Amino acid sequence: MSKIDLGDIDTVEAANGGFEVELYHPATNEDLGIFITILGKDSDTFQKISRQQNKKRMERMSKNGFRAGKVTAPSQEEIDADNLEMITACSISWRTSEEDEEKATILFNGEDLPFSIGAAKKLYSARPWIKEQIDIAIGDRANFIKA
Repeated sequence: MSKIDLGDIDTVEAANGGFEVELYHPATNEDLGIFITILGKDSDTFQKISRQQNKKRMERMSKNGFRAGKVTAPSQEEIDADNLEMITACSISWRTSEEDEEKATILFNGEDLPFSIGAAKKLYSARPWIKEQIDIAIGDRANFIKA
């Protein structure tokens, strides 16, 4: 067996390159022909947001008496908000199988929805199953590495 050069396995570059996730129906597992392009957890964007969120938590703990042993854990609402912020920041576009990417929209509640961070936040907030699929895909390094 030949030696493997670990320098050839660059998860940061791969995560920054993006991956297109095809959504699937949560009950039937049927592919829906709706694609969302995401960045991975090793991407510069993910790492930047992660550092910002950790800094915010540390500052809050310091203000709340970290040294005095009065540290409070973040609330579930804060954790959920941070997770939503991360997932939307790592989402970069969407399309359906019929569209070209330059004028791509998805259909949501009977209306064409062009991609934006705000639109992604709206979609992920309204449909937890989509948020969950995107969250899992962002964390799966295999999505970003060519074997």
